[in-house]
Amino acid sequence: MSKETRYVAVDGMGGDFSPHAVIEGVLDAARAGVPVLLYGPEKKLVRYLGEQCADWESLGIKVVHASDVVGMAEEPVYAVRKKPDSSLVKAVQSLADGRAHAVFSAGNSGALMAASLFVLGRQEGIDRPAIAGLLPTLKGSVIALDLGANVDCRPHYLQQFAEMGSLYAERLLNISSPRVGLLSNGAERGKGTVLVKQVAALLEESTLNFIGNVEPIDIINHGADVVVCDGFAGNVLLKTMEATATMIRQALAHELSNGGLLRESGDGERVRAMLEKALISLDERFGEAAQSGARLLGVNGIVLVGHGAAHAPSISRSIRKAYNIILAEK
Repeated sequence: MSKETRYVAVDGMGGDFSPHAVIEGVLDAARAGVPVLLYGPEKKLVRYLGEQCADWESLGIKVVHASDVVGMAEEPVYAVRKKPDSSLVKAVQSLADGRAHAVFSAGNSGALMAASLFVLGRQEGIDRPAIAGLLPTLKGSVIALDLGANVDCRPHYLQQFAEMGSLYAERLLNISSPRVGLLSNGAERGKGTVLVKQVAALLEESTLNFIGNVEPIDIINHGADVVVCDGFAGNVLLKTMEATATMIRQALAHELSNGGLLRESGDGERVRAMLEKALISLDERFGEAAQSGARLLGVNGIVLVGHGAAHAPSISRSIRKAYNIILAEK
């Protein structure tokens, strides 16, 4: 392989809708110029690729055989240790071997983190990696972490998350001295669980631009640039925002097909056009931020975690995002 070619390694069997959704996403990203190493059962992947695109090899896609698969429900550490020839583990290994420069999987996120820790190792000074993703706001995006890697946390874990998130915001969003908020059930000082109060005390003494506690409404209003929380709260926050966006999209779609707005309006076609435009805008705003891969910070390499229920457009966004990070960090 050319030393100049910078590949994104993709777990071809990761996710609820693999390999079909992964292959469609890989093809879309490859058409946009992203070189991909696709890991999984070679015969199966080649067959599916050929069905979707006869000249897929000309797009810069290379299939690498992996005989095993890590299931979505498997215990992460056990699966990684017992399945070294799985598509997920081999994709991560390619990053350590220098064959690829980034890795993406929409599969078992716990297994992806475990494989990244075992194969790539932690960055110096980091006890636990964290999943950092972009959440949409009324004024752009905010970086939130941890979004699910660490359900149970110690106070200094969240302090490290804040430090990583602040640095990531500087590099990704070009923000000088990013505002760091701590997710809580109230913006007032002293609110929150014992963990939140302990973390707040640590962040108040740090050199970060800590602005105090933030609530979900503060996130929506872009009251912070970085939001820090444990993996349990972060994952619930992310899924709540996803569910809310889905509800709004479905409500607007209902109005387009059956709702009263069109009947009550004297200009039904104009209302329809406005609602369709709103639906497209909502999909673009939420999709670009929340439905592209989240970065696993704290490991030695570029690792992106995809949503298990990701479809082809989201997978394509994630692969292209990984490639853009490669180009930005080389």
